[in-house]
Amino acid sequence: MKYLLTCLMVCLLFGCVATREAIIKSTAATEVVEAEGQSPIIKDDLTGARNAALSDAQRAALGLVVGVYVTGETLVSKAVLLEENILGQTQGYIEKYTILKEYREGEFYKVWIKAAVRKEDLARKINEMQLEEKHPPIVAFWIDEYIEDKTAEVSMIELQLSQHLINAGFRVSDDKPKNTFASCEDVEKQAERVNADILVLGRAASHFVTDKDLGGLISYRATVSLKIVKANTREVMAVLNETSGGVDITREAAAKAALIRAIEKVDLDFAKRLYETLEKQSGIALKITGITDISQLNLINRLIRSFIEVKDSRVMNYSGNSAVMEIALKRGNATDIARRLEQIKEQRIKVLSAGQYDIDAVVER
Repeated sequence: MKYLLTCLMVCLLFGCVATREAIIKSTAATEVVEAEGQSPIIKDDLTGARNAALSDAQRAALGLVVGVYVTGETLVSKAVLLEENILGQTQGYIEKYTILKEYREGEFYKVWIKAAVRKEDLARKINEMQLEEKHPPIVAFWIDEYIEDKTAEVSMIELQLSQHLINAGFRVSDDKPKNTFASCEDVEKQAERVNADILVLGRAASHFVTDKDLGGLISYRATVSLKIVKANTREVMAVLNETSGGVDITREAAAKAALIRAIEKVDLDFAKRLYETLEKQSGIALKITGITDISQLNLINRLIRSFIEVKDSRVMNYSGNSAVMEIALKRGNATDIARRLEQIKEQRIKVLSAGQYDIDAVVER
């Protein structure tokens, strides 16, 4: 009897809510989603619980759209910021909604809504907030460096080149590949196992030349051969070969001076150009058409994030039935991603073309 009275009360309180499902439709600027919210019923306050459940449903609806525009990492790391600036301001982004279903279940009140979310306003706000932090690429070194035939305890080439790379925006790894691999060639063959984006591999040697007729100074000559390799694809991005002499009052100091002068001959803009090249190649742009709604786009985004080659992905632009996605890789290349897309069982995706850093695809019905 008490349950029947509760149901009648709910009908009296909320039965006048008209269903406007027919007029809730997606437009170029909005996306229609369905979401559920719930709230505990405290001291039989159905009105309070219903209002709280409705707010929860609106936040959930907004969250569905937010989820495609930011990476999974950002959703976790910027959760408070998103709540304060977007999810907590549902009225600013939900154009209209209708209640599809509402009911009491035990000690909870639940509301299921259909809502039109202003996706263009939302995307603009997300871009203004600059939520996606760019992490500087990491560089790891393996340089076999010798003075005469003795292995150098400290690599002068690594010290000098590290500073150039740091100034250009890179981070230098303290996790040396030498802790894991037996040789420079071994590192290159299994580059994807190294915890770095860029590997600097090679050999440097400094040899005695003469100490005659130099007024007490000693002369050494150094040769440096380096290969810059992109870890996830093993692509050789640059090759450096330099030779230089150095003089000083001791053999050790002269040998080091020759090595330092050799690496100083490398163009100072080299590291900056390398950084800019890596930035351009750090991800893949996927243009995909034939998308029916944001739920399907969310599913595709989640599936792409599950690829072993993918670090993360997010939607850069979504309009009509077309979306442009940015895919950050931890290994592999565009060809690997294209192949994975066509292997997805949950969706029929056909790849129309795959370039070096871009893919065009369509979702087939």
